[in-house]
Amino acid sequence: MTEKLFLEVESSPVEAGGRVRVNKDILEDLEVKEGELLVVSSKNKDILVSVYSDEMIDERKINIRVKDRDKLQVEEGDEVTIRKHTSLLNKLL
Repeated sequence: MTEKLFLEVESSPVEAGGRVRVNKDILEDLEVKEGELLVVSSKNKDILVSVYSDEMIDERKINIRVKDRDKLQVEEGDEVTIRKHTSLLNKLL
């Protein structure tokens, strides 16, 4: 299992936030299922989003919606870090 990955931002035209799309291989690398939570981090902020696979997305990119790009203060071509979200309870156990 990969702990975290660095991916290039690809812009989604969808305004609403809360979801990102990545290549299905990314889900396998992080051992994450569709709909589970990911932490997406930029230099400025971390956000929690649900992740979904899309075979049309390049393996080195992440498709981020407008609201989430604004929160992260990133543009297309910038780099973000993603990692599987682990709840505090799981960390304590």
